[in-house]
Amino acid sequence: MARHDVWLESSWVAPYWDLIGQGLKVLRKPTPLRTQNKNADREAKLFAATAAPANAPTRQVWYRPEEVRRHQSVLGAMCAGMACDLAVADFRLPIPKAWLDRADALIASWNAPKPIMIYRPLIERTEWSGCAARNPDHADYAALFSSLRDRFFVVSLADLEDGKEWMVGRPAQYDVCFHQGELDFEIIAALVSRAALVFCSPGFAVILGQAVETPVICTFGRYERAYSFSAGARFSPYLGIEPINPCDDFRHDDSHDKTIDLADAISRVAVFADAAAEHHASRATG
Repeated sequence: MARHDVWLESSWVAPYWDLIGQGLKVLRKPTPLRTQNKNADREAKLFAATAAPANAPTRQVWYRPEEVRRHQSVLGAMCAGMACDLAVADFRLPIPKAWLDRADALIASWNAPKPIMIYRPLIERTEWSGCAARNPDHADYAALFSSLRDRFFVVSLADLEDGKEWMVGRPAQYDVCFHQGELDFEIIAALVSRAALVFCSPGFAVILGQAVETPVICTFGRYERAYSFSAGARFSPYLGIEPINPCDDFRHDDSHDKTIDLADAISRVAVFADAAAEHHASRATG
């Protein structure tokens, strides 16, 4: 943007708020994805009103599985495809005071006696067939969560809809939940930034946690490996728990054995959680 006018096609506006202030123009990109489309409708008036010139050069931000393996992260693969320097790539998201004020008011209403953990239940959805393969072993995920649960005030987030997106695996014990997409991106981002820990399976929760510098524990199934999100570890502590026999073929086949070394994993997440609590305390005190 220092040398060009830049338009970005996306179904989201809010995540780019700081870049919009520097001149980025976000155009609405049509999408069949349910949550993204709901958000685009909500933010409809915030998209740029002017389209890019017809003769403007275009670039597509994407990646192939072999490039993720070659560059050892999704961000590395994206940077390679865009001829950008991974060493200086920075996707951190500053949180505006207005977002923080909304999150703080919600947190105050809970009167939480412990540090907050953002929890992502395992889900499957009709619009993408890879969820079952990507999800970790349900029992192992529940066991890891249970080993930490009593140390945190747990906030569970999802956007469920009958016949379209649903929870799988064992029910978790949480203190509060928002499972019907009640929270918009702004308050979710602010809540994650206020949390001590994010506990999730592979997906956007990992990236958001890293973007707001909150420690993340991600438990993997098959499909990809922990290095997929390794580039964000420069911004916040990150622990990837993989199966004993990890898999990174990016296939939607759910037949691979996802069993993890549970004793070792529980020990590792306990140490990580201790460090996350210290990290959170140091951030809270400035």
